[in-house]
Amino acid sequence: MDDFHGLARQLDGYLQAVSALKDDGSDLLCSYLGPVAPQAALDALCRVLDIRPDGLCLLPLGQVACSGAACTPRQWLLERLRPMSEADRQPLDARLYDGFARELAELLGSEPHWYQLVSSGQHSLAGQLGAIWSVFIFGTDGHAYVMHCSWDS
Repeated sequence: MDDFHGLARQLDGYLQAVSALKDDGSDLLCSYLGPVAPQAALDALCRVLDIRPDGLCLLPLGQVACSGAACTPRQWLLERLRPMSEADRQPLDARLYDGFARELAELLGSEPHWYQLVSSGQHSLAGQLGAIWSVFIFGTDGHAYVMHCSWDS
């Protein structure tokens, strides 16, 4: 696919539909960062999110220590952070994420590389990114996208 912004809009629409389905206050967004490898996209990411890169880095998804609320793309898509009722306590069907992962690999032409924005805790990003947030960078060697997941009470 040569329309990288169009691909980001398509993924963004999918993620917004998942947000509506979850109905828990989660906001899931996708944007195109540009013709840069995902692991080298920190500057582009900071421009898109309007944050300073001080104390921030990108780590491969598997190297990020997870604690507390949703902290992987799969958890953000399937788990409700604040269920509205007892019936909503169950996670969404895993096929929802599996379909997203398959579609993503097909649209990108290969399995994407995933990285996560990590803060050293020097300053809070809650004002810009949400009370609970995760920022994932994914893509292939030549193009990067951001998946910004947030929740505010």
